[in-house]
Amino acid sequence: MPEFMILIQENEGEAGRAPAAETRRLVEAHTAYVQSLKAAGAYRDGERLRPSGEGRRVRAHHGRPQVEPGPFAGEPRALAGYYLIRADDLDAAVALADGCPMAPGDTLDVRPLMKGNVHADKSDARGKTFAFAVLGNASNERAWVDVMDRIDAETKNAFPAERALGGVRLQPPGQGRQIGSRGGKRALMDGPFLESKEVIGGLFFLRWASLDEAVQWAGTTKFAEHGALEVRELWRS
Repeated sequence: MPEFMILIQENEGEAGRAPAAETRRLVEAHTAYVQSLKAAGAYRDGERLRPSGEGRRVRAHHGRPQVEPGPFAGEPRALAGYYLIRADDLDAAVALADGCPMAPGDTLDVRPLMKGNVHADKSDARGKTFAFAVLGNASNERAWVDVMDRIDAETKNAFPAERALGGVRLQPPGQGRQIGSRGGKRALMDGPFLESKEVIGGLFFLRWASLDEAVQWAGTTKFAEHGALEVRELWRS
């Protein structure tokens, strides 16, 4: 059965202003949502990431790594987490995503997987578990796909085996859907969604002792040479 990723893009400013009771309600709603996905046989995996202010973006400039601390300039929303689900097709995946809790200002990107797999027990590994979001910047989707293809071709053996905890490559944004909020009501929008400065093309997971070690490794890779890596620790690690 095809697999899809629901990427939760959070307005962290709105989230930070939410009353504690509303935050608890949202956490409880996500717990119930996971149970509903499992009951439907759709749930594969899901994680929440630590705030973007604790993360880093790594890219190369003239052969030298550049590290940008979060929160990241020019990005109205930050990747807050994801769900990996099974569904018959994109319409079915969107229907499942429509039940995902959203805070004001959030959006949900529903993207088909091109390939990959993740370790469901990755948060149980010793050490800290980091998500690495593979980002590309291009003027149109065709150019963005070319960037992702180049990265994919040059990073097949980039992952240290003893630290690797799986990962996925996503289909282009135009093959997905986005769920946003308009006037307090949910609205479904077709892709592509290239309005962001950097667009995510995949996620992978590695175990490191610290953020500094994860960032140092990221700066040596072709991911940073051709695009960027956003390094974020998993909430539960």
